[in-house]
Amino acid sequence: MIGTVLQGKYKVERKIGEGGFAKVYRGFHEQLKRTVAIKVLEELGERSRFKSRFLREAVSMGQLNHPNIVTVYDCAEYKGQPYLVMEYVNGPTLLQLVGQRSLALPQISEIAVQICQEMSYAHKQGIIHRDLSLRNIMLSEEEHHEPVVKILDFNLAKLLHDAAHTTGKAMMGTPYYMAPEQIRNETVDGRVDIFAFGVGLHRMVNGRFPFEAQHPAALMYLVLNEFEIEFADGVPESMRDVILRCLEKDPRSRARSFDELLADLESIRKECRKIDTAVSNTLTGLDIFAERGSKRNPYLNRVMIKHPSDFFGRKAEVRKIYSRLDAPHPQSISVVGERRIGKSSLLNYIYHPKNRKRNMNNHQNSIFVYLDFQRDVDFDMPKFIHFLFNMFSYEMNGESQYTKREETLDQLKDVIQELHGKGKRIIILMDEFESITRNKNFDERFFSFLRSLANSYRVAYVTSSYEELQFMCHNKDVSDSPFFNIFSNLPLRPFQHDEALELISVPSKTEAVPLEQHADKIIELAGYFPFFLQIACSNVFEHLVDNPDAEPDWGEITRSFVEEVYPHYHFVWERMDGAAQENLHRVAAGKPTNKKLDYVNEDLIRRGYLRESNGRLEFCSTVCRQFVLEQKQKRDRKKSFLGSLFKRRQNQP
Repeated sequence: MIGTVLQGKYKVERKIGEGGFAKVYRGFHEQLKRTVAIKVLEELGERSRFKSRFLREAVSMGQLNHPNIVTVYDCAEYKGQPYLVMEYVNGPTLLQLVGQRSLALPQISEIAVQICQEMSYAHKQGIIHRDLSLRNIMLSEEEHHEPVVKILDFNLAKLLHDAAHTTGKAMMGTPYYMAPEQIRNETVDGRVDIFAFGVGLHRMVNGRFPFEAQHPAALMYLVLNEFEIEFADGVPESMRDVILRCLEKDPRSRARSFDELLADLESIRKECRKIDTAVSNTLTGLDIFAERGSKRNPYLNRVMIKHPSDFFGRKAEVRKIYSRLDAPHPQSISVVGERRIGKSSLLNYIYHPKNRKRNMNNHQNSIFVYLDFQRDVDFDMPKFIHFLFNMFSYEMNGESQYTKREETLDQLKDVIQELHGKGKRIIILMDEFESITRNKNFDERFFSFLRSLANSYRVAYVTSSYEELQFMCHNKDVSDSPFFNIFSNLPLRPFQHDEALELISVPSKTEAVPLEQHADKIIELAGYFPFFLQIACSNVFEHLVDNPDAEPDWGEITRSFVEEVYPHYHFVWERMDGAAQENLHRVAAGKPTNKKLDYVNEDLIRRGYLRESNGRLEFCSTVCRQFVLEQKQKRDRKKSFLGSLFKRRQNQP
């Protein structure tokens, strides 16, 4: 295409960029003597329908008139491929810029203000961007002028999204900027742009995205479920507040408009103008705002562990899973464990490509698929197959467009057979699998089909659930399915002592706030349940950072720990049966339990709430014992109140 003169006036000079759906060329308008950018789109969807929609959207883009919006001059097609002629911006994208160097807060606030001004204008014209990523924001570098932010591709995202659905094209890249409602495929409005703006602002301020993972399914899980947003040291509260309001999961809780954000960001910009930016030369350029020398708390993660370096313990379970998946014919495994025991983190660790390579002989011929079913109540069979096809395409680096296949069981079997013929083994990891077994859209025929795949081809499943799958089915036909016979159960229990010590010692040592000397006290407080250990370590870590020269105040630490763990204890307590509650009451009060209920105690020991010491039962956690005693006191007060009320009524004439 280079050297071509489009419409007799736009000479294509050289290619300057390429993305999943378009190539961008530098061109020259020979009549007006003006440099232009020419974006040539890949042809998508039915030709005449796509072309007509493209022309309509191009007209809409061309009507936007704002100094921070890249102007669209013209649109047409070349050999069947539609293209846009746009204003040429001499400068990098923000993604390129932050990849090359760190930005100081004054620079970031100036950029953010310009973005808000432009987005406020666009929203008032009734236009949503839908893909407000740093890749679509450029910074001009014209001589003798201050840099100006320029935003690209308004309305183009919706056009390409709809066309991709028409052709069944796989998702390109990973959805760092997608709001939760976009992931759930709900109706969207301008608040998706506010969410994306928050993601980009977080990336500029902190040097990383707020949600990062190794694969799309894990990333989407974090966008939907991760509530703890980490910030670099020294980020001022005013900037944190702006970002957090943008990243609210519920769009109703987000900032209502860019005008609202603009007012706060202009205040930040005003303060920044008083700062000598040369002072700041650290990773984020924000140390000047630090109120104290703080350390990064490595224990704040309350959801799935994303990075293998942050994953501790479970060596025996990891070894067992990989040995079964690496067998000549891979074996299926059902991981069963308590809520918050770390099932999602384990599956994500198993999925990680580096871990496969380290633990499997057959890793090169293995296709791993990670499916997360949490919070997706509308899942059905075609959507299940659609997810599989997308992940197959992703794992195969786009070598085969499985997403163009019809979403039927017959087509799924054909794809599996094709991959099997290429010598591939297919490992399908399915988190919260009870969402499928309890879903009436999946009947016994579906589960029989999955079993036949595992029996006939090199296919294995790794599922996670909080109970054995047969007990969580929507009808008896499903629970009686021979599908469940192909699994070996892997119970996920609380940590062993050495695993608890590793979690306590390694992350804190890395941050130069060692907790190893306090390990006994932390275990006494939290027990061996990894989630509660994480919370206890987090509280001790922050206490030591705030009071570096003082002995730990365990009373204060315990109060903070209680505040955070009690809601989780309540969740577990309300789902325990009467026998388990009664046994815990008796152990907490130092009384012997009913011998007929010894099996209940064995289960409570396995689950990590009790332990046996010198022939006696005791709690693994002092705080857990305190919680159970409080529940007993509440029950006794309620019984006493109801008893006195009953007596009063009996004594009434």
